[in-house]
Amino acid sequence: MRVMFAVSPGLDHVYPSVGLAWAFRLAGHEVVYVTAGVSVAAAAGVGLPVREVAHGADFDAIFPLVGTVEERARRMRERGQAVAKVGQTPEVILEKFSQVSALMVDETLEFARAWRPDLIVYSRLQGAALIVARALGVPAVENGFSFLREGNMPKRFLPHLAPLYERLGVPVELPSITSIYFAPEHMMYGEGEGWSMRAVPYQGGGMLPDWLVAPRQRPRIAVTLGTIVPHIAGVGSLARTIELARGIDAEFVLALGDNADVSQLGSLPDNVRVVGWTPLSMLLPTCDGIIHHGGANTTLASAHAGVPQLVLPHGADNWINADIVTRCGIGLQREPEELEAGAVQSLLFDEGLRKSARDLAAELAAQPGPEQIVPRLVALANRDG
Repeated sequence: MRVMFAVSPGLDHVYPSVGLAWAFRLAGHEVVYVTAGVSVAAAAGVGLPVREVAHGADFDAIFPLVGTVEERARRMRERGQAVAKVGQTPEVILEKFSQVSALMVDETLEFARAWRPDLIVYSRLQGAALIVARALGVPAVENGFSFLREGNMPKRFLPHLAPLYERLGVPVELPSITSIYFAPEHMMYGEGEGWSMRAVPYQGGGMLPDWLVAPRQRPRIAVTLGTIVPHIAGVGSLARTIELARGIDAEFVLALGDNADVSQLGSLPDNVRVVGWTPLSMLLPTCDGIIHHGGANTTLASAHAGVPQLVLPHGADNWINADIVTRCGIGLQREPEELEAGAVQSLLFDEGLRKSARDLAAELAAQPGPEQIVPRLVALANRDG
C-alpha cells in the first residue's frame, strides 16, 4: 500500500507524524512525505522519501512579525486565552492555513496523481490534503498534534478552502476522514470521534554531548519555550525563572534552540546551562522536572518521560494544555512573571507530583502504538479506497 503524509511547514507539524510514518514503513508499505518549508529537511532527516511542494513559497508572509516583541507577546497571549475560552481553533488560524494550503495544493495534487496513494495522512491544518484526498477518492487520516479534539473542524475549514476546490475543479466536499488522537481520551479536550494512539515523542536526532552523559552533580530542570515563542515573542518572559534559579540548588538547562537571544535575560547564574537545539527525548530522561510554555508536543513528551511539569502559558493552546497538566496531577501552572520559588522546588520535592507523573507515563506507554493502528488504517483504505 502507498501512504502519503501531507504535512504543513513547521516542525510541530511534521515531528508528531514520525512514529506512524515509520510504523507503516516497517510494516512493508511505501511511504512518502509531501511538504514544504522547514518541514522538508526535517522529514528527510527521518530517513523517508520527501517530495517538496511549493518551491520558493514565502510562508513567512502569511505569518508576518508585526510590532515590537512586547506587542507580539501580548497578541500571542490574547489569542491563546481566546482559544482556551472557546476550546477550538479560531477562524483566523483556519484562514491563515487556507493560505498555506493554497501555496501547496497544486504541486501536491500533481504529485499525488502521479504517485497514486491509497491513503493520505495529514497534519490537522493541512487543507491541501483534504482537497487531494477528495480529488483522488481516497480516505484521509487526520494526525492529531494537540490535545484539542475538534470533530467539527474539517467542516469549519471547508468554506476557507472552497476557492481552492473550485479552482482545481474538485467538488467542494470533504473526503472520508478518520481522526487519530495522540493521547488517551481523559487527556483530550473537546468533542469528536477518533482513535487514540500512543504517541512517539520525537524532536529530531542529535549527538549526545559530554555533559548530558556525565554523572549529574545536582538535580536538573529543563527550561524551554519551544520553537514558536522565542521566534515571535523572544525569551524575556523567563526573567523571573532565571532570577529564582539563583537561589535553588539545581542545574537549569536552558534549551531555547540555536537562534534565541538569551541576552534578554541579562547575566546568567552559574547553575544555568545554555544549550543549542537539544531534542527533549534526549534531555528529559536526565531531568527531575521541566519548566515550559505549554506547547502540546512539549507537554506530551514530558508526560511520556514521567517528569513533573511547571507550565508558563504564552499563547495558542497553552492554557488548555496547562489545564490538562494540572487536572492530571502531573504539574503546576503559573503566569511567567508571578512564578515563585516554591512552585519550582515542587518539581524536585513534591512526591505527589512525581508519583502522578510516573503513573501517567506508565499509562501512556500501555496505549496502542502506531504498529497496532497501521492494520486498522490498511483495512480502512481497502474498504474506502
